[in-house]
Amino acid sequence: MYDKVFLALLGTSSAHARESRALFDRLSLTAGQPKVLYILRRTGEIVQKRLAELCGVREPTLTVLLSGMERKGLIGRERTVLPSGRSALLVRLTECGRETADVLEEGVEELEERCFCGFAPEERAALLALLSRVTDNLKPM
Repeated sequence: MYDKVFLALLGTSSAHARESRALFDRLSLTAGQPKVLYILRRTGEIVQKRLAELCGVREPTLTVLLSGMERKGLIGRERTVLPSGRSALLVRLTECGRETADVLEEGVEELEERCFCGFAPEERAALLALLSRVTDNLKPM
């Protein structure tokens, strides 16, 4: 039993990261790629600028990440014109990317089930709500 949130979060984070990394390695994904696949699986397609916001990274960082994913055949990008008349890059999964995202989703769901083994649904919801509050408390003012 932990007596400090520092130790509890580090222990939990390390265990979760170890298991997540094993899944990502099986799929030959780098650290930032799973989040992109997860988002694209839900959105279908998205403007690159918005994807950077959802991933919490700067656009140049995302550009490098997406270039690697494009080389692997996971995503495609094409120029589009927004309703404002501005040009943007639209990002979408390829068939290979969809298949990889599906396997990723299955692995994430299995990991979720392991994490919450023995938890009542109310306990699961309470833990997630509490962790969200901790995250909110730590956001810059």
